[in-house]
Amino acid sequence: MSRFIANKKFYITMGQVMIPITIQSIINSLSGFIDTMMASRIDGVSGVGTALQIDALMHGIAFGIAAGINIFIVQYYGAKNYHYMKKCFGLSLIAVTINASLWWGLSLVFNTKLLSLFMNDHYVIEQAFHYLKYSCFSFFFTSLALSFTFAYHSVQKTYIPLLISIIVVIFHCIMNQLLMFSLHMGVEGAGISMTITQILHFLLYLGYSLYSKQPFIGGFKEMFKIPRLLIKKIFFKVYPLVINETLFSFGNSLFIVAYGVLGKGVMDCYYIGNQIVNLFYTVVNAMSDAATSMFGFKLGQQDYNGAKKEADYFFGITFLLSIVSVILILIFAPNIVSTFHVTSLKMFHLSVAIIRVLSIRIAFRLFNVVVFAALRAGGDSKYLAFIDSIILWCVGLSLTFFMIFILQIQDIVIIIFIGQIEQLIRLILGIRRMKTEKWINHMV
Repeated sequence: MSRFIANKKFYITMGQVMIPITIQSIINSLSGFIDTMMASRIDGVSGVGTALQIDALMHGIAFGIAAGINIFIVQYYGAKNYHYMKKCFGLSLIAVTINASLWWGLSLVFNTKLLSLFMNDHYVIEQAFHYLKYSCFSFFFTSLALSFTFAYHSVQKTYIPLLISIIVVIFHCIMNQLLMFSLHMGVEGAGISMTITQILHFLLYLGYSLYSKQPFIGGFKEMFKIPRLLIKKIFFKVYPLVINETLFSFGNSLFIVAYGVLGKGVMDCYYIGNQIVNLFYTVVNAMSDAATSMFGFKLGQQDYNGAKKEADYFFGITFLLSIVSVILILIFAPNIVSTFHVTSLKMFHLSVAIIRVLSIRIAFRLFNVVVFAALRAGGDSKYLAFIDSIILWCVGLSLTFFMIFILQIQDIVIIIFIGQIEQLIRLILGIRRMKTEKWINHMV
């Protein structure tokens, strides 16, 4: 067991990286939590939740792009090659903007047709459309802010995204209250609030980065005059991650399509439960970002033995965090659900049950993201795509559709519980891959 217990220096370094990311993720999740809570006051939970599926698709692909290019940013930082670090960051900004443009165009042209894929309810689709027609303009600024967030994580200045997130979330809550309720704009106000908030988000990142002269920021030519060989080198490592995130995002959206068959009442409970669980997912996301940053830094320095040791240390921490997270969710689920405007006792109990069964996913995901971080940091992106998105489609999604459409199971709690087989298979295959050490690569 001693291989999973680190020295004091590791925990201090990890804490300096991970704690600000965790707090930032909690704050960002609180934004979604507050959106859903406010939407429950105007019976708009499913409407806003359905519209956010388009945002989730856009964001998932942007995450794959930014996270993939960030592999090179963090390794160049570890190698102290700031010249190419700036060009990689410039490429990240260009790529996420192209992706945002695609989803912005689709949202404006095919809005209701896209939304109707997720749920066959005229009232829900109408509300979702009123939200999306304004919120789709936020795609550009959300994507650019994501690239900045990854860049700050790469240079291990995680407190900057934290401080910016605090400002942004406070501003977002004020804008929601003003537009949704004071000006009586409902879900349309929520969509406008999202766009205005994300504009501020991006401007804060850009302004501070230029003012403080961050190592990934440079002149126009320094950042955007990118050699073809570098683009080609990055492309061949990044495209599997982008494909993975695309398939993973579409797969998660298809879960919503499957659950949507169970009706609006069930989906209201699911969206409430999922937003609450997302608060706990902040630990998962922070673990992923911290591990990727620290593994990538070690690999950039060609300290391969150090990277392997840190992987074991992260698994040791994950074991404790998974136990704590599950216990907290089981105990406090009813208290958190009570903050929402839930119309019936049946919906209240269903929301609580969904949250509790989703705690299993969080426990598994904590272990899986350490595996993903190692594979991502070392450029083993093709195998990462296999255990992430392919397993999701072949196991989790197939099993869910089979239970709902073939076996006609109507209990969403049972469906989610059995679907966790997907997470177990992913973990087994991921640990086997790590033991081969094929993820230990120096790429810069």
